[in-house]
Parts: sequence; structure tokens; C-alpha cells
Amino acid sequence: MTLIIAGSPRKGRYSDRIAEEVQKEAGGEIIYARNLDVKPCTACSWCKGKGDGHCVQQDDMAVVLDKVRQAGTIVLVSPIYWWQVTGTMKLVIDRLYALNGSDWEGKKLAVIMNGEAEADDREYALLRDQFKEMADYVNMEYSFLGVGTPEGDEESFMKVLGKVRDFALNLR
Repeated sequence: MTLIIAGSPRKGRYSDRIAEEVQKEAGGEIIYARNLDVKPCTACSWCKGKGDGHCVQQDDMAVVLDKVRQAGTIVLVSPIYWWQVTGTMKLVIDRLYALNGSDWEGKKLAVIMNGEAEADDREYALLRDQFKEMADYVNMEYSFLGVGTPEGDEESFMKVLGKVRDFALNLR
């Protein structure tokens, strides 16, 4: 199963459309981070001890963690906010700490970042490298796509969706 986590706080915008294109081509389920009640990680490490991979906090992240455990491919889609994923996506990513090493084994991590800058801009390289380090740490297969999505340029965005389509086909 493919699990797509869409990190935009803005419904129906480019990141949502990118996530929907991935779902259309690769299948799976989309979770919109903006719709989740996810509290910040408190770094209590309960999940690594008594929690045995489950967080002590009672919020929507319990369902997300179960879905990540079941997924073979996890796709993170987020617009770039100040050289980083959105705050809603960051909350979800931080809480993935609860998962044990065996929960990641044999899985694929795919990351799609979109911003107004051209795809060769340094911000994409920074994010690509950061997520690669994370994927390497938990021994996941990794792929990255950075796409420039200038606001209001629908013609350019349709070309972006073509790149997303090709990227998603390789996730099957």
C-alpha cells in the first residue's frame, strides 16, 4: 500500500493536486496533515520504552503510525515554507520518531517538494539531502522530486503534473 501525506495547510492548492496525481498513478491513500489533530513531540521517549512504538499522546497520530506500519511506500508532499516543510507536516514527521527500526524495513520513502523557485534552486537540494539522511538512517529506499510551481501559472503547473506522473509511476 502507498500512503501519501499531504502537508499543505491550504486545501485544493498545488500540493493537494500533486498528492492527488500521485494517488491516481500509484494508488494508495492520502492523509491531509491539516485535518489531523497532532500535538508536538515532547521528546519523552515513552514510545521507545513502555510505549513499544506507540506514542503516549492521545491524538490522531496513532492512526497515522498504524498506516505507516502497513504501507510499503510513504510519500510526503509539501510546499516549501522558509526552506522547510510546512509546520503541519513537521508535526507529523517529528512524531514518526515513535516507530521502531523494524517498522521501516523494506519500505520506500518518496518526497515531493514544491515551491515558487525553479526546481534547480538550492532549497530543493537542501531538502533532498535532509530527507536522504533520514531515509538512510532508517534504511529506506529513497526518491525525491522538487518542482517549481509559480503561483497562478496553470500552464507551467500542468507540466509539473507530468513530472509528478512520471515520478509516481516509478513508485509502483
